[in-house]
Parts: sequence; structure tokens; C-alpha cells
Amino acid sequence: MTEIVQVGPHEIPVETEHRTAFMPQPGAPMFDYMIDVETTGTNPEENAIIQIAAVRFNRHTKEIDHRFFDRALTVPEGRYWSESTRDWWMGQPDVLRGILSRAEPSAIVIKAFWDWVAEGSSLCPRAFWGKPTTFDYNFIASYFRQYGLMQPFHYREAIDLNSYLLGRGHENRRDFWKTIEPVGDAHNALHDCLYQIRAIFAS
Repeated sequence: MTEIVQVGPHEIPVETEHRTAFMPQPGAPMFDYMIDVETTGTNPEENAIIQIAAVRFNRHTKEIDHRFFDRALTVPEGRYWSESTRDWWMGQPDVLRGILSRAEPSAIVIKAFWDWVAEGSSLCPRAFWGKPTTFDYNFIASYFRQYGLMQPFHYREAIDLNSYLLGRGHENRRDFWKTIEPVGDAHNALHDCLYQIRAIFAS
């Protein structure tokens, strides 16, 4: 008798008696990347990223790589603040101040992020997780294009957290999120990454 087993991003038919050999083991490579950006607006081609945070994890073994990426960026020439977003950030002055106080040139940070991603395992395609992917993935892709860097995340491997939770049976996502213990400050990109990983592990 066989059953389908998820091995990384692949589904493999395995004889039931041998199934445990294919179960994810502690210390397995981490192909999942939770990525969150804080920005000056919602247009990925015109507005700027002011913070990038990313955390590698393994959705199967529920392990996290604690070598996080968390850097803040200056606004590069050609990108700008949306005034409505600036007004919104005025409601989170402490979080914004903490981000802007450590901003580095965007060219340096985006290359450092690319290098950090490249340090991870390449045995399987890297999964880009976002909430939603339509926001974070497009901003990151825009910056990679602007600075002439190859996109290390294939678009087919972009996983939308909202859709994932629906697929796990959480039709009422608002109620589900109330069950997840918050991490730090909302709209601090690193804290948001860790909070969103908690949701995946709990789902």
C-alpha cells in the first residue's frame, strides 16, 4: 500500500511501511523564507522599502534559523513617500523612528539581502512567503531589478500566507489570528515575520 508524502516541495508515492524514512527530520534544510517589508507606499515601482526582514524556517519540522536578516534602508533617488502612507506612519512614531534611525544606503542593503538568501540551502527551490505575496514579493522583485540582481525566488515558489491559512481550513482568519501570540511591535518587519511563522506552525 502506498501513500503520497510531502518531501520538501515534492509529492512522492511511498510504501506505507517505509513512510517514516521520508518524514522531515530535525535539522533538515530550511527552504522556507518568511519575508516582510515596510514601505513608503503601496506602489512597488515608485515607493520605497524602508525595512527588509526575513527568517528562514522549515514548515514541516517547525524549526527556525535564528540567523535573521533585518536591515533598514534609505529612500533611493527616483522613489518617494506616499503622503497617505506618511500620515499612517505618524500613528506609529516609535516604530518608524526605530527603523529610520538605522537606515543604510539601499544599494548596500539589497545586495546584503541577496547574499543572505544565497547563503541558504539550494537543494530545493526557495519558498518566498508573504502576507500577502502580491505586496512583499513585488517590492523585493522591483529592488532586485533596480540594482541589477538576479531574482533568487522563482515566482512559482511564492506562497501567500492568507491563501495558505484558507487552505488549512481557517475560513475566519480574523478569529484565527486572535489565537496567535503577538511578537514585539506590529509593523516592525522582523517581528511581523516571526508572528507570521507562529501562525504557520499553529495552523
